[in-house]
Amino acid sequence: MPRLFYDRSKPFEKKIPFYNTYVDTLSVEKPSAYVIPQGWWKVIDRLEANGVQMQRLRKDSIIEVESYKIESYQSGARPYEGHHNNRDVKVSKTKIQKKFRKGDYYISTNQKAVRFLLEVLEPQGEDSYFAWNFFDPLLGQKEGFSNYVFEETAAAFLKDHPELKQKLEERKRTDEAFAKSASAQLDFVFRNSTYYEPSHNLYPVYRVIN
Repeated sequence: MPRLFYDRSKPFEKKIPFYNTYVDTLSVEKPSAYVIPQGWWKVIDRLEANGVQMQRLRKDSIIEVESYKIESYQSGARPYEGHHNNRDVKVSKTKIQKKFRKGDYYISTNQKAVRFLLEVLEPQGEDSYFAWNFFDPLLGQKEGFSNYVFEETAAAFLKDHPELKQKLEERKRTDEAFAKSASAQLDFVFRNSTYYEPSHNLYPVYRVIN
């Protein structure tokens, strides 16, 4: 049976490309720190196992942070290493005053593990903990609505919030499928109302930007 081998008796020369630069496909500003609520212990355990230096808040504290919301993502159709990895992640971000509890983790990026922190805590990273499903519980919407119950509530909410009604009408004008779907329109109102579950799709790793 023929076998592959290197024929060292016949050396040759060949030009191969050498690249000493690269073009990034995604970039994010490095925060001065991350803050993670202590309930995400599976993530905390893995950060500790990889030598990340962390401090625990000594008291309840209000910190100005940057918060991500997961706007969209795609899960792998087939499992890889036992996971349906999350890919093509799109996020939005806002600055908020967030109350953290005593014992939550404050993680400075001024440490040797900074590259590792960015790779695993930024949700759009290819090998982030979000990609590997550690934060999937935040993606499950626990509260919803019944069409026949919410219709009257939605109508009243739109009457009291004309700016939302304007956005709804604009969406109907520009999206034919949306305009034909009463359920989609009710969902639009629900997601933009005070009845919508506030924690849904909110990424629980917060960025401190100084």
